[in-house]
Parts: sequence; structure tokens; C-alpha cells
Amino acid sequence: MTEFRVFIVEDEVIVSSDIAETLKSLGYGVAGTAKYGETAIQIIAEIKPDLVLMDIHLAGKMDGVRTAEEIHKTSDIPIIYLTAYADKALLDRAKLTEPYGYLVKPYDERELQSVIEMARYKYAMDKKLKSSEDRLRKLNEELEERVAARTASLRQQLEFLQQMIDTIPAPVYYKDLKGEYLGCNNAFEAYTGISKREMVRKTDASLFSSDMAILSGEKDSQLMSRRGIQVYQAKFPHADHSPRDVIFKKATFNDTEGCIAGFIGVMIDITDRIHAEEALRESEQRFRAIVEDLTELVYRSSPDRTCVFANNAFLCYFNRKEKDTIGYLFAPPVHPDDAKRLIRHLAGLSQEDPAAPITYRVILNDGTVRNLHWNTRAFFDNNGEVREFQFVGYEIE
Repeated sequence: MTEFRVFIVEDEVIVSSDIAETLKSLGYGVAGTAKYGETAIQIIAEIKPDLVLMDIHLAGKMDGVRTAEEIHKTSDIPIIYLTAYADKALLDRAKLTEPYGYLVKPYDERELQSVIEMARYKYAMDKKLKSSEDRLRKLNEELEERVAARTASLRQQLEFLQQMIDTIPAPVYYKDLKGEYLGCNNAFEAYTGISKREMVRKTDASLFSSDMAILSGEKDSQLMSRRGIQVYQAKFPHADHSPRDVIFKKATFNDTEGCIAGFIGVMIDITDRIHAEEALRESEQRFRAIVEDLTELVYRSSPDRTCVFANNAFLCYFNRKEKDTIGYLFAPPVHPDDAKRLIRHLAGLSQEDPAAPITYRVILNDGTVRNLHWNTRAFFDNNGEVREFQFVGYEIE
């Protein structure tokens, strides 16, 4: 464990030395000592000890209380005061610096250790409390706008929402309990081709197709029957008259009495993403069809030898079933004399040179040794780590 370091501010050298020896005997580290407040402030700022033992009565221009005040301007290091006597005015000043304890001279080792340990514990608790307060403050700041909206009138809520949602690039709209539009943002106007003036106080039945109106009505009713968030996907008519794939995300809002007054909806267009996924699936299907028809042996595996793909030629050559190969640990059984060379070959593949040929022997189930030539390729992730290996091979004499 890291040594707990204590800094001593004491103008009597003998007392300071005695305190230092006592601290060491108790297992604490002595970060340093100072006779004057001015010196202590400078050293403490540089070495940042864990705790300061501060004599209230110091020689020089600054007493212990003034020194503590200056230290706390730049640091929250815990301070314990040492004093042989103190008048009420001085104690009152000392309290304002929020010390972590007092020790009245003379004191014994047990008192010193007890006060230090209590200070350590209290300081740790204060740190946790401050951290909790900071987190709570951040949460309160995030929730402040919602709280303000819930304690204001519905009109104030809508005015606030309008100012906020017009800056959001995604289409946003909001409705009341009857399903009538209360407003929307600029992105929603552009997406639907309907202006706010045309939309306000109208329902989906008068703005969109009957299918869209029925679906919206059902979903709106479900959301209004309970508080919370609703997410679903549907086709939505774009302003250019093309149907778009859209994810709807809705959340209820309350009036000043805490009752549901309506909901806010956000639309996320995923048409391009769906088209891209479909194109990727088609591309993958074409790739698989081409690879399946190859006479070469083709398989892919993860670095731990889990097989993720194998074509028919590969499975037939090694007398394997797809259901017992894909997703399982399997690789062509390499001849022992060639195993190390294959390992070095795979380790030598890099992002700069991800592909290379290699020839090595494999042992089939019947014990036959065959010589295969492979073209290997490594695929890397964003961190430069190998994600998969691909092998394309054929038998040679």
C-alpha cells in the first residue's frame, strides 16, 4: 500500500522532531517539516502530502489558521491543528478553516494516531460525498429543464419544446391526448412536406393515408394508456411521395398536475441502412454461391481456430459435415514437421502484407499424407488485431 505522508508545521524544532519520530513509529511517512507558514504553503503546494499537522501558534507573520486558509485556497488537504492553548477568538477563526481535528499538547501516541485515522476516514468520506454531490448536481442539471417544464403550464412546456426541437436535425413532433398535433420542428415539416400551420390541431386521419392513420392511432392509444417510452418501426410517406422505413421513438409528457398531457415523437429514417443491409446480404449470398462452386478448398477461421466458413470442396476433402464444423474448433490436420512453419507463416501476416502463399502437408482421416498449396489472408480489426484468417488451397504433387 502507498505510504500515508504527513507534513508537520511546527516552529519548535524539538517538538517537530518528536512528532516526526512518533509518526514514523506509528507507520506513517513524514513528507516534510516547516517552521513558518510562508514556507509551509510553498512546500505543501509542491509535494502535496496526504495530511498536515499544523501548530496554531507559529512564529512569523502568519499563524497556523492564516496558513491553513492560504493552503485551502488551492488544495483540500486535511489539516489537524496542534495547540497548547487557544482563546475563543482564535478557535472561532480556526473553525472557519474546517479542520479535521484538534490535538491539545501534550498528547500521547494513541491520541495522535486516533486523530489522524479519524481525519483520514472523514476525508475519504468527504471525497465520496463530494463525488456523489457532483454526480447529483450533474443529474439535476440534466433534469432541470424537465422539472421546469413539469411545474409550468402546458403552454410554457410547448414553447420551451418548440425552441429546443427546432435545433434537432431529426423530425420531431408532439401531440395531445386526443391525438391532435400540437406542433413539430422544422425537420418534420421538411420530411412530411406539411407546414406547422396546416398540421396543428389535426390528426393523422386528415393528414396521411388511412393505413398510416390506423397504425398511428393504435400506437398512440397504447402509449397514452401508460407512462413511458414507445419504440416501433413502420413505413412512412416522405414528402417526395416515396415510402420510407422509419423508427418511431415516443415519450409521454405531463401537465402541471402530473397527469399525462400528450407525447413527443422522434422519427429516425433507416431506409438507407436497410438498403445497405439488403445489398450486403445479396453480396454475401453471391459470394457464397461463387465460393461453393469452386473446386479449391476454401475455409475461414478465427485466430483460435474456430471455423466460421467452409465450402463444399473443403468439407468433402476432409470428410466433414457442415453442422459439425462451422462454429467448432477445426483446422486441417497439419503434418507435425510443418506445424511450426505454418505458425510462423500466419504470425508474419500484417496489415501491410495481409496475404501470402504457403505449401504444407496435411494428414487425412485414413492417415494419408497430402501436399496442399494455400493462399492465406489475414483480416484485421480497427485495433490492428487479427479478426479472421482465410485459406484457399488445392492439392499438389
